[in-house]
Amino acid sequence: MTQFPILSVIVFLPIVGALIALALPRRAAWGWGILVALVDLALALALIPLTQSGGAGYQFVEHARWLPELGIGYALGVDGLSLFLLSLNGLITLVALIASWPQAQSGDRVRGYIALMLLLAGAMQGVFLATNVFLFYIFWELMLVPAYLLVGMFGGPRRAYAAIKFVLYTAVGSLLMLIGVIWLGVVVSSNAGVSFTLDLPTLLRLGVPVSAQGILFLAFMAAFAVKSGLFPFHGWAPDAYVEAPAPVTAVVAGVMAKTAIYGMLRIVAPLFPVAMRTYFPLIGTLAVIGILYFALQALISTDFKRLLAYVSLSHMGVIVLGVFALNAQGIQGAIIQMVNHGIIIAALFLIAAAIEARIGVRRLAEFGALATRLPWLATAFLITALAALGLPGLNSFAGEFLAFLGAFHVNWVYGGLATLVVIPAAWYMLRFFQGVMEGAAPESGPVAKALAGASGKLADLRWQEWLALIPLIALIFYLGIFPATLTGRTEAATQQIVTATQQVTPPAIGTTGG
Repeated sequence: MTQFPILSVIVFLPIVGALIALALPRRAAWGWGILVALVDLALALALIPLTQSGGAGYQFVEHARWLPELGIGYALGVDGLSLFLLSLNGLITLVALIASWPQAQSGDRVRGYIALMLLLAGAMQGVFLATNVFLFYIFWELMLVPAYLLVGMFGGPRRAYAAIKFVLYTAVGSLLMLIGVIWLGVVVSSNAGVSFTLDLPTLLRLGVPVSAQGILFLAFMAAFAVKSGLFPFHGWAPDAYVEAPAPVTAVVAGVMAKTAIYGMLRIVAPLFPVAMRTYFPLIGTLAVIGILYFALQALISTDFKRLLAYVSLSHMGVIVLGVFALNAQGIQGAIIQMVNHGIIIAALFLIAAAIEARIGVRRLAEFGALATRLPWLATAFLITALAALGLPGLNSFAGEFLAFLGAFHVNWVYGGLATLVVIPAAWYMLRFFQGVMEGAAPESGPVAKALAGASGKLADLRWQEWLALIPLIALIFYLGIFPATLTGRTEAATQQIVTATQQVTPPAIGTTGG
């Protein structure tokens, strides 16, 4: 009996759904988008109990001939590294579409908006599932198109500037990665004396010569550093995060940035282990600088959406540091923190959008005392802010602890400096929460008018905001209390990556990798 192609359905259901959304009435398109995202999430969640928790290697593998003479095949597979990222993508896409109810009501190019959101979701699922390096690259490039259009077409006043900046940064990185993809196939196949191939398991089996690892590492890392927002390649991110609609930012910061970390773990670490260790001092230094620099930028930001952009980038630096620790603690911390960070940052951006929708401004100095009128929104805000701080019992604690622990095991200086971020982190998150929700009510300005009722009813969480935030907050508690839900399923993939990166003597030029 032929295996049901569940991975292909997970990838192409949102893409086909995007095409159908273009032909529907605007409110029907919004409901259709939610239905597609819900089904895609259900399929991704169904994989979790079906996969073997202790099994290493890909499961539910799908193969089809495509361009065999070019080493390109249609190949999908899932393992502990990608398993939860599929569900994260489905969940964040779903809650982002639910939170897009104001856009659906406005009637302003709603169908295009929904279609682009679904196309972005499908492309990211493809990135997480592709086991052919060129197929990975195709999905990588595909996801940039809807992301660019969502920022450029539906963003704020400076959306054109933010979108162009985004595409320029990512285009350079993607070009270098394309060169790296082609060169990778040439080097490995010629060294091993086999036909040109870009099949990832085959490349791992044959090995990459040490002499080629350094330049290939830099080619792939150029794209991944830009997309993850690693300092100093982050210039596109604050503007894009601020100008994009909040649901789009939730997807871009919550999921799309994780595709870069995934690429580091899926491609860079196992294929270029010597280069990973060689460049650890450089990447580790950049990660630590970014962790602290972005935290300080968040501390002095006056616009709370820009503050959250820097919060996200600072936490991404912790994940990168965990990856480059190249030990079980650091890598497992990075894997589970990708999921946890995605949940938290999406919730924070949606909460920020709810505040802005009621008041109309984002300048922190104009806020105060909103908790008296918005107790449920304040409660959701406080829980999410504490999760972002890494409070024990909430979801971020386990991942960040393991990432820091992994860094300490490799270099106590990096670990020690990185953990200093807890000081400004506590400061900027509490400053954000207290400045908006607590304190004295301002005597004038939009907040004063809202509290006085002059600008209409200051409503607490609306139904679509409840639907978007409840699953995220529930996961903040659940994964904080039961982190083994993630660690148990990711342990085998973590060990596989660690084992691959401990290979310090790959085949030299002129030897076979058989």
